[in-house]
Amino acid sequence: MTRKHGISIAAAAALCMTLVGCSGRIASPSPPVTPAPTTTPAPTTTPSPSFNCTAALVLAQVDQLFAGQDFEAHYLTTGDKFTLSVWLVDPEIDPSTPPSGMAAADRQALERGLSISYQMVDRIPCTQRVFDQVNPMIVDGRFQHWYKDFLPVGAFVGLHDPTTDDLIAAVEATGTALQEPRATAPQAAQTPGSSSCGWSEARAAIHAYFGAEDNTAAYLIIGARLVEQGNPTPNAPDDVGVEVQWPVRDTAEAADPVVRERLGHVAEALACLWPAIDSLEAFVVNPAGRTVVYAVVPGSIIRARTVPLPPGGVRLYRMTYPAQP
Repeated sequence: MTRKHGISIAAAAALCMTLVGCSGRIASPSPPVTPAPTTTPAPTTTPSPSFNCTAALVLAQVDQLFAGQDFEAHYLTTGDKFTLSVWLVDPEIDPSTPPSGMAAADRQALERGLSISYQMVDRIPCTQRVFDQVNPMIVDGRFQHWYKDFLPVGAFVGLHDPTTDDLIAAVEATGTALQEPRATAPQAAQTPGSSSCGWSEARAAIHAYFGAEDNTAAYLIIGARLVEQGNPTPNAPDDVGVEVQWPVRDTAEAADPVVRERLGHVAEALACLWPAIDSLEAFVVNPAGRTVVYAVVPGSIIRARTVPLPPGGVRLYRMTYPAQP
């Protein structure tokens, strides 16, 4: 199968691509293989033209589809594509996979990523009416990266009870090359520092701050190099990246001071995180799911518990879109 090397979601959603413009405000530089699911999915039905398919409806159905699993789901624009993203913990991947088990673990992660992508298209008919692509992100129980991709929704339309190889072929038939899965065996678990907190505690604090708003998300991915940290050194610890998203109702809520304030609250929840955070990315979206602000906060500022966040260390990028005809 054809694979492409992974790119950071920041690059994919740097959002200064093709039809999307961006005005940056940078304050300073500052086990065995698991077979594909065998259950026969319900036949895909296409909603009638009068049926009101919305992103919010799809998101609610995704929540039902993956109920009982450890996941986060949200939608946003990445580049010029309307994207349905799902971060999911796969308990069948061993977080301490040795080098000899990498091929099986990589295959498991790929299978799970393709499977959840197919399920979202096949079992939620509105997905193909609303979204351009799906963005599966598969991690293990220690939140280590195994597979992350952007896959066209159209690749999964019309398939019936496909095998993993069928799904791979369907994606590649669209001209899309699959992302490379994890390349190296996970490192040994680190001993938590004193006064540290785990991801479950930090994640709960972030969601408590966001409240009951729809289309919010917070997830941890270790070792995916979501934001470039410079030239990596051999045997250096995997990078620890957190991504969050929240919606705004109007331009006032997307103003720089308000975004910085909310970033400060998120940073407070992450200051105790172990393994220690290297980067925080934030996506601020309007009610339609369009990304209006993209922000990056270096982990050094968060670890230093600098409150409020120094303007010189936070990078904010305000999105601009071409006028509608």
